[in-house]
Amino acid sequence: MDDVIRVEHLVKEFNVPKKPRTLFQRVKNVFIRDWEVFRAVDDISFTVGKGEFLGLLGKNGSGKTTTIKILSGILTPTSGRVSCLGEIPWKRRKEYLKRIGVLFGNRSNLIFDIELEESFLMYKDIYELSDSFYDQRMRLLTRLLDLEDLLHMPVRKLSFGQRMRGELGVVFLHRPELVFLDEPTIGIDPLAKEKVHRFLHEINKRDGVTVVLTTHNIDDVERLCERVIVLSRGKVVFDGPVDTLRSKYVKYKDVIVEFTKVKDKKLFNKMVKMLKDVERGETYFRGRLSKRRQKAFFEMLTSSVELSQMDVTEPALEEIIKEIYRER
Repeated sequence: MDDVIRVEHLVKEFNVPKKPRTLFQRVKNVFIRDWEVFRAVDDISFTVGKGEFLGLLGKNGSGKTTTIKILSGILTPTSGRVSCLGEIPWKRRKEYLKRIGVLFGNRSNLIFDIELEESFLMYKDIYELSDSFYDQRMRLLTRLLDLEDLLHMPVRKLSFGQRMRGELGVVFLHRPELVFLDEPTIGIDPLAKEKVHRFLHEINKRDGVTVVLTTHNIDDVERLCERVIVLSRGKVVFDGPVDTLRSKYVKYKDVIVEFTKVKDKKLFNKMVKMLKDVERGETYFRGRLSKRRQKAFFEMLTSSVELSQMDVTEPALEEIIKEIYRER
């Protein structure tokens, strides 16, 4: 797999004002501001292959958006090497900018006071698209994003979910090879989110486009990403497949057992004591079962009760990421 993105020892520092701690410092700051260095991205390295859908995760302040802004050419790093599609992003060469798409969830690419279709026509001219390519691409995007009834509406009259579908259409209009999406589903309702997920999955497979997605929404990761990078305080704390993230950090499973009769009360009580956060009823119990006790628990289960139904689930990906931060 060819590397579309290659990042080596990337560092980005900002000068930020020091917080005054005394009355004297507050008065002094009126005339002379003291500054300190804040390292938002701290010596990170990774690669992204062609056609990959990468999730970039982390709490606020972890360095996600700063990294995206460097890769898309908005920011210049303090040090390190970055190559995207064989180009240095912050040089902002026209050839590079025409091959990428960028969407920030809190910024709009659309013009609010004109019809949605007029915004698409504006980007047709910006990207110098031929009439035949534009018509073909619009048919595809209109179908995948369900835009037909929205194209002749002013953008300001669209709901947030409808506008986000229009934003995604504009980003993918020129068939980019590399797309950066920063919180694209923030604040949209579940139905709109489902349409966005279906579109991103299909366009990724259809066009072979490489996508880097930052999100706080765990549904986005579970539905779209095969690989994730987790950042904490500007450092990479995990880089690998979502399944590996689960296997490495899932330390317990949630167990619900329904039964018709207890066959061995002593063995039953011993088994239930293996669980944490136990809730018990006459014909059921539930709790959290640690990884190291699973084999012994399931061996005791059929011997201690007449089983009616059992449900075993892993914690949500959000809980797994919280576990990573607790370890850090």
